[in-house]
Amino acid sequence: MKAFLKLTAAVACLAFVATGCIEETFPMNSTASTEQVGANPTAMQASAYSIAAMMTQYFSGYRGSSSSNDYDFSWPGLMIALDTAADEIIVCGSTYYDWYLYWGQKVSLGENTMVGYTIWSTFYQYVLCANSLIRAVDPETDNPLERGYLGMAYAFRAFAYLQMAQIYEFKPPTDPSVRADYVPENPAVLTDRLTVPIVTEKTTEEEAFNNPRAPHDRMYAFILEDLQAAEEYLSTGQQDSRLLPGLDVAYGLLARYWLLRGNEVPDGYAQAAAYARKARETFGGSPLTQDQWESPTTGFNNYSANSNSWMWYVAVAKENVYINANFIAHMCTEQTWNPYGYSCGRGINRNLYDKIPDTDFRKHSWVDPGRMNYYAYKTLRDIDSPGDATFYIANYANLKFRPVGGELSQYRESGAVELPVMRLEEMYFIEAEALARSGDLSGGKALLNTLVRTRNPQYDCASASTLEAFVEELFTQKRIEFWGEGIAFFDFKRLEAGSLKGYSGTNVPEGYRYNVTGAAPWWNWVIPRNEVNNNTGVAGFNNPDPNGSVPEWKE
Repeated sequence: MKAFLKLTAAVACLAFVATGCIEETFPMNSTASTEQVGANPTAMQASAYSIAAMMTQYFSGYRGSSSSNDYDFSWPGLMIALDTAADEIIVCGSTYYDWYLYWGQKVSLGENTMVGYTIWSTFYQYVLCANSLIRAVDPETDNPLERGYLGMAYAFRAFAYLQMAQIYEFKPPTDPSVRADYVPENPAVLTDRLTVPIVTEKTTEEEAFNNPRAPHDRMYAFILEDLQAAEEYLSTGQQDSRLLPGLDVAYGLLARYWLLRGNEVPDGYAQAAAYARKARETFGGSPLTQDQWESPTTGFNNYSANSNSWMWYVAVAKENVYINANFIAHMCTEQTWNPYGYSCGRGINRNLYDKIPDTDFRKHSWVDPGRMNYYAYKTLRDIDSPGDATFYIANYANLKFRPVGGELSQYRESGAVELPVMRLEEMYFIEAEALARSGDLSGGKALLNTLVRTRNPQYDCASASTLEAFVEELFTQKRIEFWGEGIAFFDFKRLEAGSLKGYSGTNVPEGYRYNVTGAAPWWNWVIPRNEVNNNTGVAGFNNPDPNGSVPEWKE
């Protein structure tokens, strides 16, 4: 399968919508019409797998241009950016090599930056990849393989829009420390809860040049239609790889959708619980074990070793590993070939780490200040590297994401990572929260206990006697479970959970110590200038620049 991804990776779905240009690019650099793709099963398969390839293409935001920056490597790069924006990932070592400082220090997040351009471009390339395949498949087909590809395309498009809708919809801050003029330039951004422009397989180039941000209700109706289409086609379609979303993933996306909308529709939480359960039952499987979690060779880098838990994953072909723009370079502290990882030492905020009991094996994902005296970490090299301070792994830095195959020094082998996009464990969390919010608090607590006791046999959430206390406890457990996986951002914004990085004894470096209650300004991402200039429907309706909106905490 990686050989097929290698074939499509370099040129997968290089269409780009931010300038209003809608085009199709076929693998191997030969332009193919929709008719060519639809008439050729091999071409259809290539089109489908180009989506999987695009999810790990380095410099994807700049369409392969080396003028891009080293945070630009598609979904794995977005995982880091999202968790950094949520203040889950912090720099525990040197900040010198921190390519994610924009999200950590809350700088250069306005419309005139490469940061915004890269994110926007990456997401809309996902949309265009999906649109190309949707156009190519006859919706009346009874071929199970074609129905599977069509369902996958709808699921993938819904995934992209569900991410963007939450990222770009403006949520007003309530913290009094937020700068008073941090308000949208047009009141409709707030009153209509504007999201992002909708581009479908039927959108013309002329329409793309005047395509306003969709209001909240319209966007979520559109996403639901896509997810229902995905459910329909995948229920009778064929899935040939977990690099592509299957029926269980469609159910998982519906669970995410209904949890998000639980307060907006009468049966939203009941729907979320039902779809999370369907996702679990359809997938089967089981939560990751301690041995899987802590493996120094396959820990969070290998689908085959973790297939009992990973419902959907991405894979980077060895030939597509760029030495600086890749996940292991930034997130792995054990590799010895790139200081982005071993020098920065991306890790956990101490105020979350201190909430993890010693009996929970997930605590071993980060280096305790007691180091080897605290736990005999399963590593392929000494975390203190005697005689070589360069490779010292800082306190609270992560050991969750391991070098592929245990390779420490060869970047292509070490960086050819596989990463989960959706795990079974998330469905437990969604169902538990949805049950509790639907009135079944005891059912939610029982389900949370079932999952977390696989990590900590002594765990019991019985003390969370109210819904509010239970949701707070569940949120804490979910943050621990999915640290670094790009999940937490959406819960932080949905729950308006605030951020605390400045406090006595903090392990967050100066320049990154921002505190806010409620919704943080930097969770409302800004549409880039090139889209504003080329799409008249967006001009005048952007989110405000969050730079300097909150003063940094000082000791």
